Amino acid sequence: MSQPELVKEPNWLRLIQISIGAISIALSGYVLTQPGLAIFTTIQILSKVLLFVGIESIAVGTFSRYLRTSSRFSIALGVSAIAFSILATALLPAPPIIFSLFLGGFALLFNGLGGIMQGVGGQGISIWFRAPLVAVGVLSIAISTIVIAHPISFGALLLSVVMSIALLIIGIEITVMGVVGKLIVGKVHESKKS
Repeated sequence: MSQPELVKEPNWLRLIQISIGAISIALSGYVLTQPGLAIFTTIQILSKVLLFVGIESIAVGTFSRYLRTSSRFSIALGVSAIAFSILATALLPAPPIIFSLFLGGFALLFNGLGGIMQGVGGQGISIWFRAPLVAVGVLSIAISTIVIAHPISFGALLLSVVMSIALLIIGIEITVMGVVGKLIVGKVHESKKS
């Protein structure tokens, strides 16, 4: 297996990342600046942000697949984030709001795992490029663990604020990745024909 490398992203992927990052920042920022926002509306907005983050993961995975690199993980994480986002939105208001936050916590967990995998897998690439990926991934996992482990004791309002902060940081990360225009890709073995 050859070393991971930084690859220039195509303009269409950069446009998707910058757009999705800006939408995520705007929606998460809106939730944070509107403390009187109803919890139902807050969860609807956060579910949309998770949906966009999932779409970005699939776009990155699709581009990686085009380069014949390992992309299944990125695509699977994107699909998981989208599925949890849609499920959290579709089930409201029937289940308790806490259950929807619980689903959102799982989507956030998968996004964090993806960031860590991309940052750790980029051995040989500048630490300045990989460190933010790992840091945001660890933060996402930490927040998702709190959301999943203590959905009732923390309260829906506090959990939605914490998730908004995490999604705001993820939005900033996605926007910066689009502006920088580089993606860590790792080559995989070609299967040998017998």
